[in-house]
Formats: sequence, structure tokens, C-alpha cells
Amino acid sequence: MAKRAEETQKPRRRPVQSRSRETARAIRDAFVRLLAEKPYAQVTIREIVMVAGVGLGSFYEYFDSKDALARACVHLRTKELLRVLTRRRAELGRYTLAEGIAAAIDSQAAIYAAAPGEWAQHFLLERQKSDLKYYLAAYEDFVAEWRSMVEGASDWPQDRSADEAARLAFTLVYGAFAHGLMRGRPALDALRRDLAPAALACLAANAR
Repeated sequence: MAKRAEETQKPRRRPVQSRSRETARAIRDAFVRLLAEKPYAQVTIREIVMVAGVGLGSFYEYFDSKDALARACVHLRTKELLRVLTRRRAELGRYTLAEGIAAAIDSQAAIYAAAPGEWAQHFLLERQKSDLKYYLAAYEDFVAEWRSMVEGASDWPQDRSADEAARLAFTLVYGAFAHGLMRGRPALDALRRDLAPAALACLAANAR
């Protein structure tokens, strides 16, 4: 969950122009596809560029190494997931705590269901390649988003801090999805159904 990339996490060359962005995206997409076929250690840079349809030199214009590419992929997917949660909360308008929780969980489940194998690799790489400092910083960003969701609920007590409740609920949801995907058993519909009441119970206990 790298909040921001270190120097080695960021592309060496910022892909400003459309063609440059497409090249960097093709490299990232090829890397993720290869991870679905073999372990990280067996994926080579030559394979990545071959699948991406770009030259070896193009790879090094954007990434220092395979590890830098892995960190960039984690970073970008993490940012996108956070954007989805924020956007979904904004779309709700006025909502109850139960409705906010359901929206947060459903929006994540929908993303994971579209590409479960890719997200499984995301969570594996997150644990293997993310710098702890950036992982923890990103974790706090997600907790802050959940806190905003909780405090924005019409039935959350106005005088009650939602920080600890949000942290518990997010940890529960994040861990359930991540470990389910990494184990290769992403029964996302059942997981989504079970997570909503569990997260609501965490929050309700802290609302007293």
C-alpha cells in the first residue's frame, strides 16, 4: 500500500505525453499479466518488454529495475482504489452508517471481482516490495477515508471520534479481501455479505 513511491519506485522518466504514458502502462500491464503465470522471481525484464511490445531501452527510460516497476504498480493501484472509495462516498449524498459501509465494501468488491488474479498479485507485491514507511502512510490514508465515511453518516454521534472505529473497520475489510485474494479463494459475493455486518458491529461498538 505504498502511499508514494521512493525515487526507485517512481518512473525514471515522467510519462507526460500520451505515447509515453501508453508505453509505461504497457510495461506495467505486461508485468501484471506475467505475474499471473509465474512467481515474481521468475519474471524477467526481457519477458516484460517482449509481452509489452517495447524495446529493452524503453523499460529503463521509465524504471530502474524490476523491483522499481513492482513498487510503481502497487503505488498506482493503491491510489486508484483510494480514489474509488472517495468518489463512491461523495456519490452517496446523505447516508446512514450501514449504507456507507455497504457502499465502501461493494465498491472494493467490484474492483477486485473485475481482476482477482491481478489484485492477488498486488497484495503479494505490497507485502514483499513496499517500503514500510510508505505502506504505513498509505494505510493512514485509507483509515482517514473510512473516518470521513463514518463521521459523515447521519446516525454517527456528532460528539464521538471515529478514528479508532474507522481503523478497526478498515483493518477488518482490508485484511479479509487481501487474504482471500492471496489464497486464491475470492468468494467475493459471500465475503461482501459477511463483511458488512461485521464492520457495522465494529463501528456500532465504538459509537456508544
